[in-house]
Amino acid sequence: MPKLDLSRVPVIHVGSTKNLREKKKITEKAPGVLWFEFTDDYSVFDYGKMPDRIPNKGAAAAMMSAFLFEEIASPRTWKKFIAEGILDTIKDKALGYELAASPVLKSLADYGFPTHYQGIVNHAGSAVRLKELKSPSNILQVAAVRIIPPAPVVIGGRRLYNYGATTQNMTNHLVPLECVFRFGVPKGSSLLGRLESMPGYAEELGLKKVKEGALLSRPVVELFSKLEPSDRFLPFEYAMNLAGLSGSEFVTLLHATLLVALWLRERFAAIDIKLLDGKFEFLRLAGSLALGDAVTPDELRLTFKNLQISKEPLRQYHHLYQPKFVEAMKKSKKIAQTMDRELRDIVADLGAPPKPLPGEMIGAISDMYAGITERLLGRDIFGGRATLANITARLKKLGVA
Repeated sequence: MPKLDLSRVPVIHVGSTKNLREKKKITEKAPGVLWFEFTDDYSVFDYGKMPDRIPNKGAAAAMMSAFLFEEIASPRTWKKFIAEGILDTIKDKALGYELAASPVLKSLADYGFPTHYQGIVNHAGSAVRLKELKSPSNILQVAAVRIIPPAPVVIGGRRLYNYGATTQNMTNHLVPLECVFRFGVPKGSSLLGRLESMPGYAEELGLKKVKEGALLSRPVVELFSKLEPSDRFLPFEYAMNLAGLSGSEFVTLLHATLLVALWLRERFAAIDIKLLDGKFEFLRLAGSLALGDAVTPDELRLTFKNLQISKEPLRQYHHLYQPKFVEAMKKSKKIAQTMDRELRDIVADLGAPPKPLPGEMIGAISDMYAGITERLLGRDIFGGRATLANITARLKKLGVA
């Protein structure tokens, strides 16, 4: 099959795990069109592009995202969600009633949830639905919106961020928040640290006792900054104002995060994969909130038979085998609060850049991305080289599952 000609779609941004190619320019009044070119690179701890490439990772991420975006945008998905009584599975009945009465749920059943996805790009350069794709692709076509970065201000040696340029009357722009949902607190969950250091935070979330490795009594949402050197935890009131959202838009964002997360949990449960947490990004598109970015194992924390899959094994590998790099990343995030420098440059100054992965780790992670995507789509895309049982056994042997 001929290879896709990318020469007419220039790269306008090189990211840590995907490149952005501009097919149609963004304007203040109208969205443009981008190609998300998912690469085989990976990133952990906000470092950026790591030394290794993971074969098939890019295509697996693109095809999983295409599948999930198409499902989330379909009213049929949400009619089934309501008919199956998924909200009845929430132990916290008050939250269940709140979501059942939400205008967001009615809109989902009527129209689906808007996304920026326009199709997956085939070898001829056309954006098509996933079922029409004849061979693996690592490129999604999406609506492109403006990114309005905050203006940094240094006061007393502390770096602050002014989001005044983002207002309620704007459209076609990225909402500068990472919306993190949680069903549990597995090893590595940052929620545990906040619960320990912030008295009253558990009560604010509607939680009581929380133990590492346990499921939560109710799903929760936490919000973090998106356009700063490192992700910063944001209380709800601060996040709403920082993002320039109206009260009703903010409620829509929270309810949409929970409802899409609940659907994802059930979708993965149907293939014997447990979803523990994940993150979404939203944008204002054509006057409404829409789901943006991607939905891949990099944005989700998944387990298979109580063993972690998705990006967490990569994090655990570095904790276990490259602790100097992990510690340097922690220090660099504190240093970055006082100066305008890339985290990777600060880590280099600290003399602890990441080292390459061993071949057995690369192979296991490659099969993991391919295996999750094949299982979710129900299609033998990458040759069905390994079952999830085989993959998790290999990751367990390396001490990172």
